[in-house]
Amino acid sequence: MKKISLFIYSMAGGGAERVVSNLLNELIKRYEVYLVLMNNTISYKIPHSVKICYLENSKPFENGFLKFAKLPFLALKYKKLCDELGTNLHFVWMNRPCYVAALARIFGDKKPLVLNECSTPSVLYASNTLKSKISKFLLRWLYPKADFIYPNSLGNLSDLSDNFGISKDKMKVLYNAIDIEDIQKKASELVEFKEEFFLSVGRLDSGKNHELLIKAYAGLKNCDKSLIILGDGVLRGKLEALIRELNLENRVFLLGFDNNPYKYMAKCYAFVFVSLFEGFSNALIEALACEKLVISSDHKSGARELIGDNQWGYLVPTGDQKATQEAMQRAIDEPDFVKYYEKNAIIRAREFDKKIVAKNLIDELEAIYANFK
Repeated sequence: MKKISLFIYSMAGGGAERVVSNLLNELIKRYEVYLVLMNNTISYKIPHSVKICYLENSKPFENGFLKFAKLPFLALKYKKLCDELGTNLHFVWMNRPCYVAALARIFGDKKPLVLNECSTPSVLYASNTLKSKISKFLLRWLYPKADFIYPNSLGNLSDLSDNFGISKDKMKVLYNAIDIEDIQKKASELVEFKEEFFLSVGRLDSGKNHELLIKAYAGLKNCDKSLIILGDGVLRGKLEALIRELNLENRVFLLGFDNNPYKYMAKCYAFVFVSLFEGFSNALIEALACEKLVISSDHKSGARELIGDNQWGYLVPTGDQKATQEAMQRAIDEPDFVKYYEKNAIIRAREFDKKIVAKNLIDELEAIYANFK
């Protein structure tokens, strides 16, 4: 049985981490899996047969210069660790681990290197800050060292090709894998809320644009539904102040991170997601798996790719508070509009079940390994 190093920053409560958790359950059927982490936060279940290794215990908000300076030392440490473990293949997720693994290749690692890119780098690093400039430099320099790269949407693939010079011949989309069986099982758990509610899920940061969502909700007419937002983050205090300012303390609820968002998804009236940018959103697919109307911003890059031209959900322009409010108002005023999308949602979600995604992935990893040798 081949040994694979699956290298990711942490297993905290994020989208990439959830996808990795879903894939691990399938990868262990074919590989001896070593999960290499840079931080000891683990919010998802890890199969017992997976061996966890810590490259370091990094702090999420560590000084940027220190993070940059440590990269070559971490690369040498990662190379040594994989040599000692005898791994045959690297499968690396998230930017910092990708930089570390690519530097390990420069330092002499000879094993096949496969990267995953679950963001849109030109959007993520659009600012003119030093951090963004360094990140774009590292990506342009180091990503081409990989033998293959899996963006998680066609938009991300085009971004890497058009803006970072990576050949399309060494890339293919790997869509986010969801565990439909597990989602449906967890969806049956009870929640405290008895009244109807709109739901959004995501970190409380500027990219998720919860401020716009709360303001859009505040403008609804004849609304007898609450708004629940699941997730934690740096903007919690600011959002709580906005809720107080709009006198919505008894209608808008920030419930923090919940490892089982599906119990809320299954019971919400509609799922509303107004992110400014995403790779390919887990939350949208999971809401479809819970058979819900999805109202989403038409963000780069995966929303339209997933939802189509309003085929599987309802798109609104990114950053458009008025359009978001109108879509939510339509959901309130037209129950048949909601039921139409509820009926079709699961059809689309089934295409991303982990068993389908993982089977194709394993076949491709085997081909990459065979061609490398």
